[in-house]
Amino acid sequence: MTYKRRVKKIGGQKETWPIKDTKLLDSFLLYWSIRRDKAKSEVKRFQADRNWMLCMMGVNTAHRAEDLLQLRVADIEAGYVTIRENKTGKAQNYRMNKELHNQILEYVDRNELTRGMYLFPGQKNMNFAITRQRSH
Repeated sequence: MTYKRRVKKIGGQKETWPIKDTKLLDSFLLYWSIRRDKAKSEVKRFQADRNWMLCMMGVNTAHRAEDLLQLRVADIEAGYVTIRENKTGKAQNYRMNKELHNQILEYVDRNELTRGMYLFPGQKNMNFAITRQRSH
């Protein structure tokens, strides 16, 4: 007999499940890539590009969105990621794979981000990261 994992729902919260099907994951990432390429305005292109990179970072690093949103460009330039998890408070330092690092550097160049800026800035004020609620 198999048991399904139960997830408690509190108030307006929704259940979330990991994407385990590789075809579904590829189509999800392709969706943001196509949206970025076919954007009609600079703002929409930037948003789609930012969301695509956030998804790529999430898939490749398995960190929570809340943790990824605190990253700055200087935190990833050397190919290593230094991140402090919000939930546990632990600091982690690890090396990224080359493909992801190259994609991040291209993303930084495309969007003209500087060292002190957040990796995933908001569209109106580039000095602030997007919020966790906005990233979902």
